[in-house]
Amino acid sequence: MTIKESALSSDAISIVETKFGVLFFFKDYLITEIFEGMIVGKKEFTEIFDLCMDFYGSNKPFGIVSHRLFPYSVNLFELVPISSRFNSVVANSVVAYTDISMKNFELEKRLLKFKGKFFNNLDSAINWVKKEVEKNG
Repeated sequence: MTIKESALSSDAISIVETKFGVLFFFKDYLITEIFEGMIVGKKEFTEIFDLCMDFYGSNKPFGIVSHRLFPYSVNLFELVPISSRFNSVVANSVVAYTDISMKNFELEKRLLKFKGKFFNNLDSAINWVKKEVEKNG
């Protein structure tokens, strides 16, 4: 079930539809749902973080929940050089339902050096991110 189809959708402060996915902004965290088959690289991550800066500002810590319902690719070669822009992100959780998604996330976490955790359900991922943001807020 997508976020739009869930009760969470009504709690979102802002919902932004892009060419590559849907972004759901909440008080202390962002949930992303990237469309199937997308390749997410520098352009897409720059757009996401520009929107985050507009929404959260440059000093407010926040978390990201990647709700990976659909298979897509992350271009780490493009992401690593710009990862320093993500200093306000204090926690990144990934919700996915396949072993390959978990392995991909572990690689992303190591290369990008961020605090992250893998979950197989959305509620646990959101609760963890909220606690991490509270610790850093």
